[in-house]
Amino acid sequence: MQQLLILVNTLGVMSICTVVYSLLQRQVPNRWLRHFYVGLSFGIAAMVVMLQPIYLAPGIQADTRGAFVGMAMAFGGPLAAAVTVVLAILTRLFIGGQGATTGVAVILATAACAGLWFTVFHAARKRTWRAWILLSVASSLPTYLALHRFAETGEQLKLFLALLISVLMICFGKMLETEQRRGRRERDLARAAATDLLTGLPNRRALENYTRELEEAGAQDVTLLLLDVDHFKRINDEYGHDEGDRVLRGIAAAIKATIREGDFAARIGGEEFAVVVRTNDITTGHQVAERFRQAVQVPYGPPAKRSISTISVGGFSFHGKAFRYLDGYKLADLALYQSKAEGRNRATITPFLQAA
Repeated sequence: MQQLLILVNTLGVMSICTVVYSLLQRQVPNRWLRHFYVGLSFGIAAMVVMLQPIYLAPGIQADTRGAFVGMAMAFGGPLAAAVTVVLAILTRLFIGGQGATTGVAVILATAACAGLWFTVFHAARKRTWRAWILLSVASSLPTYLALHRFAETGEQLKLFLALLISVLMICFGKMLETEQRRGRRERDLARAAATDLLTGLPNRRALENYTRELEEAGAQDVTLLLLDVDHFKRINDEYGHDEGDRVLRGIAAAIKATIREGDFAARIGGEEFAVVVRTNDITTGHQVAERFRQAVQVPYGPPAKRSISTISVGGFSFHGKAFRYLDGYKLADLALYQSKAEGRNRATITPFLQAA
């Protein structure tokens, strides 16, 4: 009866983990945060099965924790495995009893075996049946060997737990791998949809998503800069579109090298770029705009007729006011027009109070 209960319990918990893992693949784009949550979910699962074990004697228990430690390593790497191991160890120490030390050792040994497996197979985009069989052995062997220490354990129970962990690893491993590949494809598509193919910078769509987040957060002291390449049509007409594309890539590289951590830059169309920076006052905003104007200069043309591309910058600073993208864009565009009207290769910043 106990074996049936642990079978049903483990299957249910693993099914929930599969659903959670699928959601994490779709909803959490940050790799390290996603791995942490994977470890947290498998760690909680290990806690649940450890609190509903097969009792061999007072303080001595058998359960399927090894399956969740192995899964955490396979699908979240060392970070996820570490989170799962910590939660599992704390739970086993909380349960206590004479088998606590052995229980902790089983958790660590399982993590070590799964880590060895991960070292060999983590780079594979799709793992073979052989890989999953080896992971099932790595995850079940420490439990099987540990049960040999206790005379209360029958051979039938040892084989049952080892077989259960192995079947779980193989069946659910294939399911989770399918979700992993699907999530990877969706993240790749989302990244491509938000990236400018020529320059590698975020595109207008990504800029709008980022500024929407700023608005929802009520961000203040934000400056929006619009950067436009001076006489870009002339570059294309005289030297061809390949040279024009090279200039755009060079400008994008210069922008990437100039932005600070926490700033956001995007190519929003043609020869126009946008940068969102956090600033304290109008002077700082103008200094940042000047820094970009001076840094973003790319040589072009044949060696005998080498020229340097320049940019005009227009910006709008929300000093002490909540950031509003559409308002800022319109006023930054007016400032950009002023920079071009005054001879190009200059920066113009409009403060909030002047625009009110």
